[in-house]
Amino acid sequence: MNMNRKGLLAGIAFAAPATILFSVFVAYPFLQSIYYSFTQWDSIRPPVYTGLENYKELFKDSKMIQAFNNTLKMTIFGIVVQNPLALLLAVLLNRKFRTKAFLRTVFYMPVVVSLVVTSVVWGNILQYDGLVNYLLTQLGLESAVMDWLGNINTVFPTIILLTQWQALGYCAVIYLAGLQSIPQELYEASTIDGASGFRQFRYITFPLLMPVVTIVLFLTIVGGLKLFDLPYVMTNGGPGSASYTMTLAIYVAAFGNNTYGYATAAGIVLMIFIMIVTFLQLHFTRKQEVEA
Repeated sequence: MNMNRKGLLAGIAFAAPATILFSVFVAYPFLQSIYYSFTQWDSIRPPVYTGLENYKELFKDSKMIQAFNNTLKMTIFGIVVQNPLALLLAVLLNRKFRTKAFLRTVFYMPVVVSLVVTSVVWGNILQYDGLVNYLLTQLGLESAVMDWLGNINTVFPTIILLTQWQALGYCAVIYLAGLQSIPQELYEASTIDGASGFRQFRYITFPLLMPVVTIVLFLTIVGGLKLFDLPYVMTNGGPGSASYTMTLAIYVAAFGNNTYGYATAAGIVLMIFIMIVTFLQLHFTRKQEVEA
C-alpha cells in the first residue's frame, strides 16, 4: 500500500505543473469566454449579461453570413479539388525519373514561405498594374485585364486558388509518405495476377492509403475553416465583405468594433461547427479504413 501511495503521490507531483498551466491558460479562459459570449462587453467597461442576444445577432449579421459562406466554399473546394490533385501529384512524384527530387522540392517550396510574405507578393502581382495584367496585355488579352483583388466576383476565387497553390505541396508530401510505406511486394504480386494501372490503385493503393486520407482531409478541413492570413493581408475582407472568412470576421468584430462579447459568441459557434464537421469526417473516413 505504501508503494502504491508513493507512486500515486509521485504521479500527482509530476502531473501538477502541467495541470496547473493547462487550467490557468486553457481551461479557465475557455470557460470565461463562454460567459463573455452571453454578454455585451467592450473590454473596458464591465460585461453586461444579455442572454442569447449575441447568438441571435449572428444569424442576422449579413457580414457573418457572408463570411460563413466563404469559409464553407473554401473548405469544400479543398476537399473536392485540392485533395484529389494532391493525391495525383503524389502518385506522379512517386514514380522513378531523374528530376523527381527537384520537382518534390519545387512543389513543397510554397509551404515554407510565410503566408504573410505570400500575401504581400501575390498582392503586388495581382493588383491592377501588376504582373498578371501586364502579361495579359502583352498577349493581346486586354479584355481580360481587371482588378483581381478589387472585383467582387474574382477576389475570393483568387484567394481560394492561392491557398491551394500553397497547400497542394504540403498535402502531396503527406500522401507521398503514405505511398512509400506501401510494400512493393503487393504491386509485384498483383502484376503477376494481371492487375496494373488503375486496378492496382483501386484495390491496393487507395485502401492502404485511407489512414493518410483521413489525416489530410482533417488538416484540409481545419485549415479551410480557420483561414485568416491571406484575406487579412491581401484585402482585409474587401471589397465589402466579399473575401471575409469567419476568423477574419471574428477578428474585426473584436479588435475593429470592440464588440468582444459578440466576437466570442461567433468564435464559439465556429468551434462547435468545426467539431461537428471534423467528427463526421473522422467517423466516415475511419469507417472506410476498417472496411478497406
